[in-house]
Amino acid sequence: MMTLGLDLGGTKILAAVVREGTVVDSVRVDTPQTGFADVVRALAGTAEQLLARGHEVAGIGVGSPGPLDKERRKVVFAPNIAGMHDAPLVAELERLLDLPIVLENDANAAGYAEHLYGAAREFSSSIYVTVSTGIGGGIFVGEQVLRGANGMAGEIGHMTMLVGGPMGGDGHTGSLEAIAAGRSMARDAGYAYGVEMDTREVFARARAGEPKALGIVENSALFVGIGLANLVKIIDPEAFVIGGGVAEVGPFYLGKVQAAAEHYLEGYPVPRFLVAKLGGNAGVIGAAAVAARELEARK
Repeated sequence: MMTLGLDLGGTKILAAVVREGTVVDSVRVDTPQTGFADVVRALAGTAEQLLARGHEVAGIGVGSPGPLDKERRKVVFAPNIAGMHDAPLVAELERLLDLPIVLENDANAAGYAEHLYGAAREFSSSIYVTVSTGIGGGIFVGEQVLRGANGMAGEIGHMTMLVGGPMGGDGHTGSLEAIAAGRSMARDAGYAYGVEMDTREVFARARAGEPKALGIVENSALFVGIGLANLVKIIDPEAFVIGGGVAEVGPFYLGKVQAAAEHYLEGYPVPRFLVAKLGGNAGVIGAAAVAARELEARK
């Protein structure tokens, strides 16, 4: 079955036609910062571009930052995207696109792709962690994603890590995302250097040994590592799969995350730490796979 995946991120939207874990065609655009209506139009527009190329798909899977209300098919809130509070995303997309649409948390979608086709294929239990503009996660046991009573399990980025810490997009202080995500590193660099810079420049300066930038990267890795150590003590997974734009810088960052986690896991079994294999395509592959699974189940 061929389906279309949409991966909605804080800075980019990626759309792809996918068949059994393989991207057939794709389109990428910037995420509008001007409100929910423009985000919906951008999502629909990327899908329409691919459909106009003659691709026939059975349906569309949308990976969105959460938490989500899957029963009402709404985004409860997505702190890194303007206007995404109690947002009827599926209803608005179905109004514009004449295809069945399935909504999934973006980290769950990417983790599902890694679970089916990528780094976590060999493990029965794993936690996917994305470190990008924000921080998210998906918890997998067997073929099932752990959703919790209200569908909000896996919101790793919203764990409180530092009482009185920086304000997060969810309105609470001291969350992992507010301390350690890509947007937070860029914010801290702006304070430290007195000029705006993106996360890529922060890492470039850190690699060059600049103390301010290196301190920002190490602080992020420390808190992510502590968060993962806490998850080991609660979930006890076989493996962590680390993905997202920040994680894609490789061992320079991931090595620091693993070292921090291992420090706080002394005396505990340490799971495997793996780099996501599917890279930036994990979200669209997973969203498309979720759509294929649900559409098949409806037959």
